[in-house]
Amino acid sequence: MTGLRACVLCTLLLLPTLPLHAQTPTTTAPDTTASDDRIRLPELTIEATRAAETLADAPFSVTVQSRSPTALALTPSASLDDVLRPLPGIWVNDRHHFALGERISVRGVGYRSNFGVRGVQVLYDGIPLTLPDGQAFLDVVDPAVVRQVELVRSPSAVFWGNGSGGVLFLSSSTGAGPPPTRVRVQGGSHGRWQGLIEGGGRLGGWSLHGYASGQRQAGYRDHSQGYRLRAGGTARRSLGPDTHLRLTLAADQQDTENPSSLTRAQFERDPAQARPAFVAVNAGKESSQVQLGATLDHDLGGATLSGTAYGLRRALDNPLNYAFIRYTRWSGGTRFTLRRTEGRVQGGLGVDAALQSDDRIEFDSTSAQGTPAGNTGLEQLETVRSGSAFGYLRFAATERIALTGGLRIDQTRFEADDRLPRDGDQSGTRTFSSVSPTLGVSFDAGPAQLFAQYSTAFETPTASELSNRPGGGGGFNQQVEPQRTRGFEVGARGVVPGARLQFDVSLYRLEVDDLISAYEDASGREVYDNLAANTHDGIEASLTWQAAPGLEVAARYTGTRFVIDAAEDSSITGNRVPGIPSRRLYLHTEVSHDGWWGRLSGQGVPRYFTNDANTATAPRYVLVNLNVGHKGLPLGGATVKPFVALQNVLDERYAGSVVVNAFGGRYYEPAPDRSVSAGLNVVW
Repeated sequence: MTGLRACVLCTLLLLPTLPLHAQTPTTTAPDTTASDDRIRLPELTIEATRAAETLADAPFSVTVQSRSPTALALTPSASLDDVLRPLPGIWVNDRHHFALGERISVRGVGYRSNFGVRGVQVLYDGIPLTLPDGQAFLDVVDPAVVRQVELVRSPSAVFWGNGSGGVLFLSSSTGAGPPPTRVRVQGGSHGRWQGLIEGGGRLGGWSLHGYASGQRQAGYRDHSQGYRLRAGGTARRSLGPDTHLRLTLAADQQDTENPSSLTRAQFERDPAQARPAFVAVNAGKESSQVQLGATLDHDLGGATLSGTAYGLRRALDNPLNYAFIRYTRWSGGTRFTLRRTEGRVQGGLGVDAALQSDDRIEFDSTSAQGTPAGNTGLEQLETVRSGSAFGYLRFAATERIALTGGLRIDQTRFEADDRLPRDGDQSGTRTFSSVSPTLGVSFDAGPAQLFAQYSTAFETPTASELSNRPGGGGGFNQQVEPQRTRGFEVGARGVVPGARLQFDVSLYRLEVDDLISAYEDASGREVYDNLAANTHDGIEASLTWQAAPGLEVAARYTGTRFVIDAAEDSSITGNRVPGIPSRRLYLHTEVSHDGWWGRLSGQGVPRYFTNDANTATAPRYVLVNLNVGHKGLPLGGATVKPFVALQNVLDERYAGSVVVNAFGGRYYEPAPDRSVSAGLNVVW
């Protein structure tokens, strides 16, 4: 990192203090009203764990970030990277087009995913986006309405099973009451336009919240034009003093071009160009997704019984240079938990069941118009069934020490019905089972909550990964096996009210066996196998300082050493895991004064490897963003909240994402140059 770039980042923490007015904090405020002299974090239940743990006593690494109405209104929130960047331990690759979505990794888990999210359990308004096969698609999540984020950074199979190397819990509604009605419009560089309408109210005994949005862009890169429409909402009702019902809806439709990735020479010569092979076949994605969910909670007095049922339909047309992929997916599931929330012994029991059905067809080629061409290369029905049971206990051994333990048993069955037996009937099944334990301890040390935990996770290959057989054809890849992770961590978090400081630090090690790794063959098709073993060591640190009533300064640091310990190809043994930087520093200064609000943020990333051989790297960069807006100007019976955002202030040329182990050195997915967006919210 050059001296100039380092100075820019440091400046974010050294802005002069102005005569400031109070603002609503964007982080969870410490509780200083405890009856004793000990300083505690808020007694905020962590919904992502399905247990009785709170932020104050959880024996694992967890971050809860609440977005204030000001931050929600006055930041572009065009992608999940805008929302998740301030969190330690998470790495988000933003491709800046709609075709593939963000690549999300927690402590290196999920780095291999080149589409969708792998290895991290994701929930939106309490409904799983992660399917029974362990993959999640986040198209339905609208970052502009995400009000709270919970990130469990440690392996969490005991709570969620397959694909739970971490848990990301996103909420568009906090349950505190319907939000005011607002209309938001914004436009910006590269032909980006976005509109949003959101509101809520009460109808009879129901508390309602809903939103709808549209987004269109011409795109910074060639062949990256697209649009997407989203809608969603929640409805809550009390069925009695102890029984509460919540209904949720989320939907998305999009049609977008895919510019694909570039070689280093192409990236340096003209990062705005698209891959010619993708342009030639009008590669892209046309998809729709709708999901519904219902949750019923009943208070038993010291215990809570909860049941959830949900369903999802997704349809995809995916023209690519080597094939045309089409599928219709149906998925759904139920889960039940009984949680004891009072007394020295707390915990819970739960069961999960889920079903996924993919009607998949692949054509050998794609026409110049982006339509199916050639012969049908694959046509099969892929079914995934999963079932599990788990238990979790927390025992308060003393007033300050608590012990936790849990165990989960899972079984996942994949079945392929080959409907194109041209090369013989390739129908078949794969069944995977797992036992996932966890054990932790926490100690209330006053200003700090100390904790240590051993936890586990497992990941089966997804249905798409199993069906991508070397050489193509029907059936499943019989060689790839589940990936298993053991995690060890120690940490501390707490608040120091006298210094107006909140802190969080964790040290961890993940031991990953039978790592599922992706590589591209000459046609561009992704094929999967088990690499062997990795070790992920890291440190995560977070500091938030309320320097004055209207001035917040925050710093987040993530340091990693991810190593390939063993592999069939001995030449890569000892190499660094690709796709993840060895360190990441995020800083921001947030100011509120006389109705105006501003945030100057920066992220520094060193160069990092893009392939297992460690022969190619993505360039280092410093990304600086500036957001300025007004918290409310009266206009008749409404309030207007205008904002302006300047992204990539330093005009860095950098890769917003990389394709790990891409064939032909096509690793780089360029991010836009300096760009601006502006908009306004009208609130009633």
